[in-house]
Amino acid sequence: MIGRYRLALVALGALVVALPAGAGAQQKLFDEPVVTGAVQVTNNPDQTRAHSTPQLARNPVTGELVIAEAEIRTKRTCDIHISVDDGRTWFDGGSPMTKPYTDCSLQATNGPYITLQFVPDGTLFASFFGSDPKYIPQLNRNDIPRHIFVARSGDSGRTWTTTMAYEGKENDPGIGGSRRAQLSVDNANPLNVYVGWQKGGFSVPAPGGPRKSMLSVSHDGGRTFGPPLEMSDGRGGGQPRTAVDSKGVVHAIFAADAFGAPTVDPPPRPILYRRSVDQGRTWSAAQEIDPGNAGFSFNRRQLIAIDPKTDALYVTWHGNTNPKAKRPPVGDPSTPAFDDREILFRASTDGGTTWGASKAVNDDAPKPNIQHYDPGISVAPNGRLDLAWYDFRNSPTPENEGPGGNAGGMNDVYAASSYDGGATFTKNVRVTDRIIDRTIGVWSNNSHSQTSVAIISSDTTTYVAWQDSRNGNAVNNIEDIYFAAIQHGPPVEKRTATGDDVPGWVVVGAAAAVGMGLTTLLALSVSRRRTAAV
Repeated sequence: MIGRYRLALVALGALVVALPAGAGAQQKLFDEPVVTGAVQVTNNPDQTRAHSTPQLARNPVTGELVIAEAEIRTKRTCDIHISVDDGRTWFDGGSPMTKPYTDCSLQATNGPYITLQFVPDGTLFASFFGSDPKYIPQLNRNDIPRHIFVARSGDSGRTWTTTMAYEGKENDPGIGGSRRAQLSVDNANPLNVYVGWQKGGFSVPAPGGPRKSMLSVSHDGGRTFGPPLEMSDGRGGGQPRTAVDSKGVVHAIFAADAFGAPTVDPPPRPILYRRSVDQGRTWSAAQEIDPGNAGFSFNRRQLIAIDPKTDALYVTWHGNTNPKAKRPPVGDPSTPAFDDREILFRASTDGGTTWGASKAVNDDAPKPNIQHYDPGISVAPNGRLDLAWYDFRNSPTPENEGPGGNAGGMNDVYAASSYDGGATFTKNVRVTDRIIDRTIGVWSNNSHSQTSVAIISSDTTTYVAWQDSRNGNAVNNIEDIYFAAIQHGPPVEKRTATGDDVPGWVVVGAAAAVGMGLTTLLALSVSRRRTAAV
């Protein structure tokens, strides 16, 4: 009987310990994410391969996952990979490229080389640029005509129908910069397709003037496209990123251009916003929604997403939290105020009229000189907001900002989620199962074949893909595409008054269990006394 009495005490103690006792204990009870093991997506045996810049989409009808990426060293193609088992295994899909425009990564710099979007009926759209490889030994890269394409697939990327949305021409000043295509499709009316890209050269200053943010619109499901519209103002701009809300309003963001002499800081690159309420026929004036940073490597990879439940607008990018941060003088080794890039975020709940304050999403932001790059953003059907990015917080050596841009160091992929429209974010989660050596491969090292981390969301899972050099070395510089999933518990419907994230049923259940434990303990105690009396 004494053993039973002690056992009851132990059980009661365990129940009391399990009760919420503060934010730390409650965090374990609320939506503790589980990251699956990393899976290699690409199966190319070539020992000179360099797969990079993956993008992700999920078929809303079948649940099939699709990854698009570019092999930039040997085939120079945009490739498709499909999974029918939630990312556990992958096989190759069909090619959206058409002959002779089979090179989708000419002068592979920064990407994206191909982007994806499913619409509600399961049709998959893709946008990319393509060029004819015959020009490579003949023309300077700025003069090689690059064309913008949009492709459609009714079977999750197994087969494609492709349309040229914009035709480049030889000797058009700066046409070599027609790249970084991105599309958005109106989910409520998939006949409306919007494809944006950057037009402009690579030199400083660019031939033909500043780079330009271009956009072309289709009103027949991507079969034909109208003449391109320049979205940027007199300052020029980078590639526009668009998203369409439930009312058909098109929202676009892009960075103003920022060129300067190599030894002098260029001006800041503010983020500009425009919208169209008539399917892209007319646009509002450019509105500055963030002042940006000086320096070419700052204020980059702007992306916009829309909450399907509320039509709230979410924008993310990497930059410095200090908008006045400047590059130190040449030869000055001190860079604490400059060399510090965070994952930044801001939201609008009134259709882009006003914007909330900018905030850092990475939870190590107070630590100086740790780099964070290339955020991807996605919103689940239930409204959960997910971000993922490349993160150097675990690097044993610093990432270096050299003359050719970022290089060196080691990074991971981290992610965070928000259940309240970006007002707060969860603790950052490490997605990668091993750190990635950026001294090899093409993510940096003067190739800079990199773009936003691939991410797509379902109500229960965040799917992430990235480029990884684990199979390479300093000689072959191999990179492959890897994938993992973050599995979430049920979201909290209601928070407590203290802001603790504990579901009410957990508190009630724990209280009931403790009550039962006390009752059992009392019964055992009475039983023990009666036995002793007998």
